[in-house]
Amino acid sequence: MERDIKWTNYLWLSLLSFGAFMLEFFAIFVIESAFLNVDIWNYTTNQRSIHHIIMAFMWAVVIVMLLFFSRKYFNFPSGRNKEEKISLKNWLITFACLIGCKIMTFIDWHTLKIIGEAHNKNTYQFITQYLYYIFEVMLVILIIIYGQKAIETLLKKESPIPFGGIILAMTWGAFHFVSRGVGLEIWNGISTMIFSVLSGVMYLRLNRKCLYSYLFIAIGYLL
Repeated sequence: MERDIKWTNYLWLSLLSFGAFMLEFFAIFVIESAFLNVDIWNYTTNQRSIHHIIMAFMWAVVIVMLLFFSRKYFNFPSGRNKEEKISLKNWLITFACLIGCKIMTFIDWHTLKIIGEAHNKNTYQFITQYLYYIFEVMLVILIIIYGQKAIETLLKKESPIPFGGIILAMTWGAFHFVSRGVGLEIWNGISTMIFSVLSGVMYLRLNRKCLYSYLFIAIGYLL
């Protein structure tokens, strides 16, 4: 029964979802360096595209395994909120959060992110880049939903506080302070942490509907 499941089980699923991002180091320093003989310090554009494909595949495997495990042993996510209507107020808050996300990306790119990403890339490079992003957002939503469930299980009640977004900010968000390997990047980290909390709010305001939440977070991150 769900009431017998410890909150730490969900927390570990959230942290494992974040841990999947660390597989990128395995891909870079083991698969690509040792087996594909890629000069990891001087990627060509095609090698970068291959890296994105490798990561998309690895992340897809992890995502399927996490969802299979949590559905089988915890019956979560259950989809119990699928039929609940989203109120006008919640739609308005969701769109306000989406606008906040787009402001973050506009500050970073000085345009829509999708336009900035397409600059100086051919079709193949652009597609593989966005394939990488699509699975990255899947891991982001898993961190949110498992993190939210963990704290609510600890509290023994549902909460309007975006705990999942806060956990996302403390993991994936904080990692962006150093994710590019070029020293401490203050704005990159702060903006990603803000985006994380806004994503957590959208998840709650969309009645915890995973598909809707994924679509809105993906738009906020990828458009």
